[in-house]
Amino acid sequence: MYSLGAGLERGFDVGIRIKLVNAVRRLYLRGFNSTFSGNVSVRSSYKNHFWITPRAYDKASLTIEDLSLVDITTGNRIMGAEPSSEYKVHLEIYRARDDVNAVIHTHQVYTMVAYKAGLLKRELLEDSYEAKAYLGGISHVPRLEPGSWDLAKAVSQQLADKKNVAVIMDGHGVVLIGGSIDEALNRAEILEMEAMRLVNLALLGVIRIDRAQGWG
Repeated sequence: MYSLGAGLERGFDVGIRIKLVNAVRRLYLRGFNSTFSGNVSVRSSYKNHFWITPRAYDKASLTIEDLSLVDITTGNRIMGAEPSSEYKVHLEIYRARDDVNAVIHTHQVYTMVAYKAGLLKRELLEDSYEAKAYLGGISHVPRLEPGSWDLAKAVSQQLADKKNVAVIMDGHGVVLIGGSIDEALNRAEILEMEAMRLVNLALLGVIRIDRAQGWG
């Protein structure tokens, strides 16, 4: 049986786990994820491990005891419930980026609508001071099978470029990273607010929806 030693007691990483659970509830209450969709992870104080939300657990009633601890080197679950089906995405990001301490996967609606409409362009986003200050590069990957290694590798390859802070997964959702859970949450919320702004401007005819322009 794999062991981290005496640290694996009831109070192990309790502060980190509380912040993770609070982040999950916040995203759920904001409508960024549904009961079973989306996932969140935070790097453990044992830096070669991360805590992640479990598979098919109610986001509104999640507790710190429900979380799964995963070894970054082996990819094995060390303790807790079965990890999210998207744990591979989180795993590959932590392997690629030592500076990342939190990963969020959401299904935020306006961001996906703006992406499909070709509105998430740098010149449009940077019209906002907040987007310019807090959002780095936003990349995308094509439609790939959820929970697959192909998807995990594709997302982590985009985030290996340290200019990027978010990846749109076509037909799926968004992955955002941060040096802390607060930074990742802030990026998720700002991206959704800016996407909402752009969608409404497009509906008012202030800016043009032109999918032919492609990603920018």
